[in-house]
Formats: sequence, structure tokens, C-alpha cells
Amino acid sequence: MKILLSAIPFDNGKSGISVYIREVVKALEAQGHDLTLIVEDDGAAEFERFDLIRIKKRRALFSMLYSLFILPWRINWKKYDFCIMLAANRRVFCRYPVFTIAVVHDLSQYHVPVKYDRFRMFYIKRVLPYYVRKAQSIAAISQSTRNDLVKYWHVPEEKITVVYNGFTPPEKIETEKLKQILYISRIEHPGKNHLNLLKAFELLPEELRQAYTLVMPGASWSGAEAVFEYAEKSPCKNQFQFTGFAESAKLPELYAQSAMYIFPSHFEGFGLSLLEAMHAGLPCACSNNSSLGELGEGAAELFDPASVQEISDAMKKILSDPACQQELSRKGRERAAHFCWQKTAEELLSVYHNRKASVFGVPFFSGTMDEALQQVDLLVKNSRAHHIAFINAHCLNIAYKNKEYKQILKDCSVVFADGIGAEIGAKLLGYQVEENVNGTDMFPLLAEKPYRIYLFGGAPGVAQKALENARNIKGKAEFVGCADGFFKEKSEEEIFAELSSLKVDILLVALGVPKQEEWINKHIDQLPGCVAIGVGGLLDFVSERIPRAPKWMRKLNIEWCFRLYCEPVRLFKRYIIGNPLFIARVFQSKLWRKK
Repeated sequence: MKILLSAIPFDNGKSGISVYIREVVKALEAQGHDLTLIVEDDGAAEFERFDLIRIKKRRALFSMLYSLFILPWRINWKKYDFCIMLAANRRVFCRYPVFTIAVVHDLSQYHVPVKYDRFRMFYIKRVLPYYVRKAQSIAAISQSTRNDLVKYWHVPEEKITVVYNGFTPPEKIETEKLKQILYISRIEHPGKNHLNLLKAFELLPEELRQAYTLVMPGASWSGAEAVFEYAEKSPCKNQFQFTGFAESAKLPELYAQSAMYIFPSHFEGFGLSLLEAMHAGLPCACSNNSSLGELGEGAAELFDPASVQEISDAMKKILSDPACQQELSRKGRERAAHFCWQKTAEELLSVYHNRKASVFGVPFFSGTMDEALQQVDLLVKNSRAHHIAFINAHCLNIAYKNKEYKQILKDCSVVFADGIGAEIGAKLLGYQVEENVNGTDMFPLLAEKPYRIYLFGGAPGVAQKALENARNIKGKAEFVGCADGFFKEKSEEEIFAELSSLKVDILLVALGVPKQEEWINKHIDQLPGCVAIGVGGLLDFVSERIPRAPKWMRKLNIEWCFRLYCEPVRLFKRYIIGNPLFIARVFQSKLWRKK
């Protein structure tokens, strides 16, 4: 795939975001994708092996404005399948002509109010939220960040996917264990909480203070002077070591030498070094908030980062209790084993492959027909019962008022957009829908696959006639049986038995909306490992009871006009009243989101 990656800012390769960018790029490269990177001068050398869109490194203000308003117009978007903004909590675009995943690492500015100057706080709180919300999908690197996106930036929940960071396991080396407590972080005050850590060390029993050294590698950032000044005046100053920025090659030795790892930050979007320390077998203690609480729960000693006493007690417990050390070491290794960069890259790609739009809180697939068929194929091969639904403006009008039906749609394995109404509604709400993935057009494509298909629904005789016509379609599918939707020919129990004996792959259910979705949802456990698809009036078209609109009308997306012409009495309320009502509700939903 051709993927455009925004790799700015790169922070000269010396921040957590730098690590994220570097490792995700490597993982995507290893999967064989064709990558183009947007880089500033400080990242050009790192990524010179790729096609680059190189921009001059500017001061923060100009970099933000350039990325926002000028850069998006320099890009030939047609060259790329999709885009990933690897640090969307720092830089965004004003427009996203292709499907874009905006990766947000943290909203620490809401938890550490003095983190940035007034201008940057305005940019982060007023400018970024608007343009991040415009992206088609948002990836949060932790559940904590996801919650903050909903709370502070008012991002619709259905737009957010949690894609955890990976980490690169440090090489395990054999070296002499030293009596040192390790904390790897840039020296930034107050965010990284070094002052409370120094004070907590001072509260340790004298025998521990004398025996252990507190080692704090990291580059100096804003507020570092306050940390160094306190350390210099401390009675334990000889036990404090600030060793400067630690290159990746140095980390394995630091972990191998240390007795424990501590991470007292006031707030973290993730916390890579915590996983690295866990993998290295170090007993760990960390803050109980943000993503650190997520990663550390059950695998590390947790504390309130605002409490000097709790930090001190956590260090004391680990350093004084060999059994605690062994238990945390074991649990930490188990926790770290769940995270890797390859998995992160695969999940980002999955966000694209399963890309969704959402109207009235009902998420549905927004990609192409070919990709939809691939999803159906994966579900068929899964050998479990699955529910697939199609939705149009009429379905969404029902879901707007019928909470049970709406929940059934949300519980489906996949939902496809059928018709121009859902597409218009999605676009008005800021989503892209690439193709009309409707059941009538999908049916002959399913007939080309080697599936065993069963037809269920319609008035007596309709399913039988549809079955006869379907068997005349050239393709690999076997149409193995049928039953009407009034249970005149077969009872439910007989249908279930037949589905099992015929080893059906796909069950097409044409009972009308919302009855067909309710029926599938009620009986999903009785379906013998087949994919049940609600197809509305499909069998009426296949049986030729109702003619389908001419191709020119389908191309113009006005097939609904032909259906209204064919059945004016039955469909008058659905189209003449329902369509304007649907658009009004979409605008109401859009206004509610803005508020």
C-alpha cells in the first residue's frame, strides 16, 4: 500500500514521540508498504531511505502554521491510499483529502496546566481540537488518552480507536547489579515530577538512602533548572545522578545494573520506558494515573504522584522485600509481552481496512465494495456465526428512535452503507464514504465466490423463484436452499436443521427492517457457524417480482426515485417524508456535536 506518514515534529530524535515515529515507520517498512514521509530537517537523515516531502525546520509558531495551512496544499494526495499523522497532538492539517488516521499521544496540558506558554496552550486547546476532529479516524495510544479526547476535545467516541504503543525489548546483557534506582525521562518540571521523586528519596530510611543511588538519565527541558537547584541543595545530593540524554544503545546496561525502576510522572500518554524495564525483569513502581496506571495495574507498585510519602513508601516496599521484587519482576515480564511495534503497525492498518463512518451513533464501513467482500470472506472463514447488516437513510431514521435496533446494529460484525442517504449523512458529519456498498450489487459478486448460500424471506413463493433465478447466475456459489419469511413452508426449527445439514456459509435474510435484524440477533446462537446478512427487499429483485432501476439511475444515485415510482403508496412515507427528516436530523446531530 502507498502510505503517507507525517513524521513531524521529530524532536531531533530525543523524545517519546521520536521513538514512536521511528518504530512505527520501521514496522510498516518491514511489512513491505510503500512509504512517503513528511519530515523536517532534523528527521531527514534518519529517514533518507524513503521518499521524502522535506520541509524546513522552523520555530514552533511558524512550524505549526505552515503544517496547518500551507503543507496540505503541497501534497499530491492522489498518490496515496491513506495518511497517518504520527503526532497529531502536535501538528495537524487543515484538510484531509484521503482517509487520515490522526494519532494522539496525550492531552497532558489539561493535567499539567503550566506545561506550556500561553500561545501553545491556545493552539492546543482551541486550534488542534477542531482540526483533529476533521480527520476521518483518530488513534489514541491508551485508554486514558481516549477518555481525554472525549472529555476535553469532544471527539465522537465512534471515531476513536485505542492502538497501544509497542516497545523495543532492550537487549539482555549480563552485568554487575548496582544498588541504583532508575528513572529515564527528560528533565522537565513539573510534568515529569522529578522534585517529588527527590523528596521521596530523602524520606527513605537511612540505610536505604546510604545504600542506593537515584539515577536519572534524560535531556534537560523546560523547568530543569528547578530540579537541578533542588538536587544541589539536598542533603542527599551525592546520591543523585543526572547523566544526560541516554542513547538507545546505553539502555540495556542501565536496566541490567538497576535494582528497581520508578516512573513518578504526573501524566503520560504512554510510558515506553516502563515496559522496557518490565521486560528487563526490574520490579517497577509507577504513578496510578493516566496510561501509567493502565500499564502498571497488577504488574507494578502504584502510587499517587502528588504524594511524596506514597512514592517513598513504594520504593521502600520494593527495596526491602525480596518476595515483592520477585513477584513484580514476574508480573512485569508477563505484561510487557503483550506489546510490540509490529502489533501497533498492524492495528493502525486495521483502522484503515475497517474504516468506518458514523451517523446517529451507528458505525458502518466506509470503504470500497472489494474491501467489503474481503470482510465478508474473512467472516465466512471464521467458522462462527456472524451478523452483517445494510443501512440506508430509512434504517438510520428507525435507529434514531429505536434504541434496541440501534444497539443491534452496533453489535453487528460489520455494517455496510446501502444507498446515497447514508453517504450524504456521513459526509455532512465529516466522514468519507468511498463507495455505495449495497446488497443488490453485492449479491452477484457473492455468487462468484465458492460459498454455500441459503435464501430466507419474502412472501410465499418469492424465495423459491429467487432460488431458481440465482442458480442460473454464472459463478462458483451453490444456492443450496430457501424458505419464505412467513414460515408457511418450513418452521424455524426446520430451517435451523436445514442450515446445519446443508453446511451453509451465508444466510440471506429478507424480512424487512428492523424485523430481519431483530430475528438474526435473537437466533444468532442457533445459526450453525454461518454469516447471516439482512438484505431487505433483495429477494424481490432476484425473483423479478419487482424490477430494478435502470443502470443510469443507479449511477446517478437516484434509484430510490424508481422504487418510489414502482411502489408509491408503500414508499411515500419512507422517501417523501423520511428523506427530508433524515437530513434535518443529521444537521441537528452536527449542531449537537459542535455544542
